[in-house]
Amino acid sequence: MTEAIRPLFRPPGPSTPASERTFSHEPAQAANGAALRWTPGPDELRLPSSEDEPVSQNTRQLVAIVDCFDSLRLHWRGRPDVFVGADQFVYWDRDYDSRKNPANWPPSPDVYVAFGVVNRHRGSYVVWEEGKPPDFVLEIVSPSSRRRDREEKPVLYAKMGVPEFFLYDPQSKRTPALSGFELRGGRYVRLPEEQLAESAIGVRSKTLGLYLCVRPSGPEPLDGALCWYNPATGEFLPTRHELEARAEASEAKLEAAEAQVESAEAEVAELKALIEKMRRS
Repeated sequence: MTEAIRPLFRPPGPSTPASERTFSHEPAQAANGAALRWTPGPDELRLPSSEDEPVSQNTRQLVAIVDCFDSLRLHWRGRPDVFVGADQFVYWDRDYDSRKNPANWPPSPDVYVAFGVVNRHRGSYVVWEEGKPPDFVLEIVSPSSRRRDREEKPVLYAKMGVPEFFLYDPQSKRTPALSGFELRGGRYVRLPEEQLAESAIGVRSKTLGLYLCVRPSGPEPLDGALCWYNPATGEFLPTRHELEARAEASEAKLEAAEAQVESAEAEVAELKALIEKMRRS
């Protein structure tokens, strides 16, 4: 961490996880005591938000990223002081110059969460303008990024002061495929695995108050992806796809119920007509 931005950081208090801090409608403040920035800062607008080279992703990586990102955004919807980002540059060194270092781009976490910053659209995440690094980072390894994800990025995130770093390598021969680390004394220490509901194996994120789990393989081709488990409710966080499927199922049930009501009303009308006919005769 450069000396220029070191004073801006204030580590979260040990008593209350960032995810459990209640949001007040009073004007919120960033980690450095300044008011939350609702508009992009000058460096966010100036610094590149993409590389010149396109980046391809396999379906295992893509499904995991989209599901994790969607579930977290839905979980914290309505919280203006929680930002969930995906695949964006995180600039942490004020001295970085893309023209001088064209092959050494800043890290771009597959999924990350920052508490105490405004939930708005961002081209990139600029640490010294936000006043703090992300609180949680997840990297989902692809064959082409394995060395950088496993060896280089943890060093960078530790220097930034990111409290938690999680890594998922769906095609690795190593076990476990999912691992989580907590920053202690400037170094990442592995967090334990736990057995959860539905035979899922998860690692608890103290920062998020959630478990990141590998979903057990099932009949669907894309089963076995990542999911989130909320110990407060004892349920897995749904993805947007799952919510849409539930809504479609509920709509189908409602239509079936309406059809039954219409059929019953028609039968009642027929009986009334029959009774009236019998009376007349």
